[in-house]
Amino acid sequence: MQLTSFSYLVFFLIVSSVYFLFPSKYRWTWLLLSSYVFYGLWNVNSIGLLLIVTITTWYSGYLLDTTNKISKKSNQSVRQKGILAVCIFVNIGILILFKYSNFAIYNLNRILRIGHIPAIQFTVNWIMPVGISFFILQALTYTFDIYRGKIIPEKNLLKYALFVSFFPQILSGPIGRAKNMLPQISSSHSFDFDRIKHGLWRMLWGFFQKMVIGDRLSIFIAPVFDDPVVSQHGGILNWIAMIFFGLQIYYDFAGYSNIAIGAAQVFGYSIPVNFLRPYFSKSVVEFWKRWHISLTSWFRDYLYIPLGGNRVSKTRHAVNILVVFLVSGLWHGANWTFVVWGLLNGLYQLIELSMKPVLQWIAPKRAFRLDSFGWKSLRVLSVFFLINFAWIFFRSRTIHEAFGFIRGLFYFNPQIFLGDSLYQFGLDRINMQILLIGLVISIMISWLQRTGSLCEKIDHQPFWFRWAVLLTGIFAILLLGIYGPNVDTSQFIYTKF
Repeated sequence: MQLTSFSYLVFFLIVSSVYFLFPSKYRWTWLLLSSYVFYGLWNVNSIGLLLIVTITTWYSGYLLDTTNKISKKSNQSVRQKGILAVCIFVNIGILILFKYSNFAIYNLNRILRIGHIPAIQFTVNWIMPVGISFFILQALTYTFDIYRGKIIPEKNLLKYALFVSFFPQILSGPIGRAKNMLPQISSSHSFDFDRIKHGLWRMLWGFFQKMVIGDRLSIFIAPVFDDPVVSQHGGILNWIAMIFFGLQIYYDFAGYSNIAIGAAQVFGYSIPVNFLRPYFSKSVVEFWKRWHISLTSWFRDYLYIPLGGNRVSKTRHAVNILVVFLVSGLWHGANWTFVVWGLLNGLYQLIELSMKPVLQWIAPKRAFRLDSFGWKSLRVLSVFFLINFAWIFFRSRTIHEAFGFIRGLFYFNPQIFLGDSLYQFGLDRINMQILLIGLVISIMISWLQRTGSLCEKIDHQPFWFRWAVLLTGIFAILLLGIYGPNVDTSQFIYTKF
């Protein structure tokens, strides 16, 4: 049940309508039931795995708290570390088993062939449970934070189960934190018209991002990236496809995040913002503070800082950055293309950090300011290019295809702008114009959001203006959204991660 499908809208309408018929004290039980039904509709066999992750992390939290109360200080730390290690081993082990087994076997067989050793004749044919990378990380925040003494255990297993399985975010996040989400489950959520209205506004904007812009971008991208002949001789086509994919993955995932955040807001829940105008970043470091914020902050708090962060030697600091981005790359998928993508972004950060003192030394001597409009604009464009260049590896199926695509960037073919050559790759002239108009609207909205909530700004407009914006948005999605059984665009990119 895709979030952009009619069936999801019906499901959401039923769940939200019944939700407010329950007494406030028991509304979370309806959400729990709805979340398991929602996840079961994807793959009922995966519910057992969801239960295993839920029970093991919850019980680990119970054991950590019990050990803290009954153990002597001399034994407490050792026992707690043991409990935490077992919890991590079980849950990360599940993730590795489902997601990386075949990748590991494939690469091991390549090594065995070098030594003329018989290959391992075994593959894992299980269907990878949807959302597994997201809900395992979310569940582990509970155990980690209890271990660190930041939260107290949740006594009610069913309330904790809702935290792990909350249906708006279980498929692709945003990744929530136990310390923020669990108190909300125990709170009462009254019917608030303005809150519900703002949540629906956010969902509407998410649908527009995904269906009008993101899905339209994907139609152009696929023929260029997936055809080796085109990608190696694409020239200007490759440049357009590279930029379009950077935009597609943003509008696709930001669209999902806004739908999820808006749906949660309707029920009275606040989940993390996932994107904050990332392509306006003036540095790669800033980009990763604005892009997929819930994941990058997870890696910062539960991997980067425990490794020592920047409170170590320069060499160790560089290693920490590379390790985090290597893990981030592997988290996205079991493919060497993701490893290269992650390490490339880590390398960007290392170069940027090493260049910072050099620029601070050069700027006064060359009489220009690092905070000038021209310099900041150049930095934004540079970061935009570097990030989009790295996306080539993210989108490509193999490293060989990625380098073929990069070679195609240097193929000179300005004649592509003559006639209708540009419109032979899925998007005709009208759809290309719709896409460009949608991008302009999106940039304008991003600009307006710099100074506060756009929903609140719309609230202050006249009645006729509010309804004009609402109806325009609905009809734009209905009339200009990408639909059809033969169009493979409905699945969100990050759902497969």
